[in-house]
Amino acid sequence: MSDEQPLPRLSTRARAVTGGDGVLTTGSRSVIANGRKGGRLVFFLIVVLLTVGLAAVWSFVAKRQLAAAVTTQQAETLVHARKSFELVRSRIQDSLESQCRVMVEDPRLKSTLATEGMDEATVADILSDLGKLRRTGFLIVLSPEGRVFAQAGADELRGLDLSASSVFKKAQSSPEAVVGSWVINGKLMDLSLTAIRFDTQVIAYLVVGRSVDQALLAGVAEQSGVGVASAIGNKVVLSSSEPLDPVFSAVASEAGTFDNRAFEVNGKTYVASISELEETAQTKPRLVIVKPLDSAQTAFQTFEWMLFVPPLLVFIAVLFSMTGGRRTIIVTRAP
Repeated sequence: MSDEQPLPRLSTRARAVTGGDGVLTTGSRSVIANGRKGGRLVFFLIVVLLTVGLAAVWSFVAKRQLAAAVTTQQAETLVHARKSFELVRSRIQDSLESQCRVMVEDPRLKSTLATEGMDEATVADILSDLGKLRRTGFLIVLSPEGRVFAQAGADELRGLDLSASSVFKKAQSSPEAVVGSWVINGKLMDLSLTAIRFDTQVIAYLVVGRSVDQALLAGVAEQSGVGVASAIGNKVVLSSSEPLDPVFSAVASEAGTFDNRAFEVNGKTYVASISELEETAQTKPRLVIVKPLDSAQTAFQTFEWMLFVPPLLVFIAVLFSMTGGRRTIIVTRAP
C-alpha cells in the first residue's frame, strides 16, 4: 500500500488561476497583482479623501480661532484707548478746577462784579485778559440765576440760561469749585464752576472750561493707534481722522453701547466700540473708537500656510505606512 496521499483537487476557479498543474502561471500572477493594486488604489483614495476632509476642517477651525484671536487682541487696544481718553479728560478737569479756584479770587474781577451797574463789555474784557494766561478754553461769568452774563472764547453760549444744568445746581450747594460737563450745540465741554462771593453774598458764578475738540481726540488716537470720534446720538460730531469718517458713521448708527464688534466698510474690516460719556447734560454724547484689522491680519498671513502642516504630516505618515507594509512575493514555477 502506497504512502503517497493524493493531492487535493483544485476547484475550477483555482485551476483557472493556477493552471492545470496547480502552479501559478504568469497570467495568474498578473491577476493577483492587479487585484492587489486595485485594493491599494481604493485604500489610497479613501486616505486622500479623509486627509483632504481633515485638512479642510482643520483649516476652517484654525482660521476661525486665528480671526478671533486677532479681534480679541485689537479689542484690548480699544479698551486701552478708552481708558486713555478718560484719563486725559480727568486730568483736564483737575486742571480746570485748580484754575477756577485761583481765578475766582482775581481782585479786578471781584471788584468789577461787586460794582453796581457794571456792564457786560467790561467783564468780558477782564475775562479775555485772564483767558490769555490760559491760552486755551473759555471763561464765563454766570448771573446768580444761572444765565450767561459775559464770556470769553465761547460766543455760542452768549445769553444762554444754564440754570437747569446739573453742574450749576451742584455749585449752588457747594462752597468749593465743582467739575462737570455741558453738551451745547453738539459740543462736549468740560468745566469747573464756583461761586463768586462778596463777603458772604453770591454775586455771580465763574466757569472755567474747555471743549473736547479735535486736537484732544487726535492726541488720544495717535497715542493709542486707533481712530476716535465723538457722536451725539447717531451723528458724528468730531473725529480724529477724516478718512475714517465713513467708518465712524457706520458704527455710530448702531444703537446702544458695545465693547467689541466687527464692521466691514468699503471692503475693509474694523473692530469698534461705543461708550457713553458720563456727567453730561440732558444729551449724552458717545465715544466711538475704531481699529482696522487689516494691519493685524497682514501680520498673521505669513503663518497661514502653517495651518496645513498637521494634515500634510498625517498624509505623509499614511503614505509611509502603506509603502512599508508592502511585501514582495516571488513565485517560481516548479521544474
